[in-house]
Amino acid sequence: MVVALAVFEFHLPGCRDLKEKRSFLRPLKSRLRGDFEISAAEVAHQDLLQRASLGIAAVGPDPEALEPLLQRIRDFVEAYADENGAEIASERHELVGFGDVGAPGSSFGAGTFG
Repeated sequence: MVVALAVFEFHLPGCRDLKEKRSFLRPLKSRLRGDFEISAAEVAHQDLLQRASLGIAAVGPDPEALEPLLQRIRDFVEAYADENGAEIASERHELVGFGDVGAPGSSFGAGTFG
C-alpha cells in the first residue's frame, strides 16, 4: 500500500478578504474530492488573505498507480488556478509506502487501535 501526499501553495493576488479566499478553495476541494476520489483540505495559512495551502492524500496499491493520478491532479489544479487568477507558488509531493498490506504472513495491521 502506498499513500500519496501533496501540498499546493497558492498566492491569491486579487483576494481582498477571507470570504473570497474560501470561494476559491471550497469549489477546488469539492471538485478534487469528487472527480479524483481523494482527500483535500486547507492545511495552513487559514488567516492569511493572499496565501493558501491545500493538502491532498490518495491511497493506492503501488507508486505506479499513483503517479499518473498525481499528474492529473497537478494539471487540474494548474488549470483551476489559471482560470481563477491564482498562482501556484509551490507544489511538493511524497509517496509513503506501508509494506505488503494483506499479503500472506504480513503482520501489518495486526495491532489494535487504542
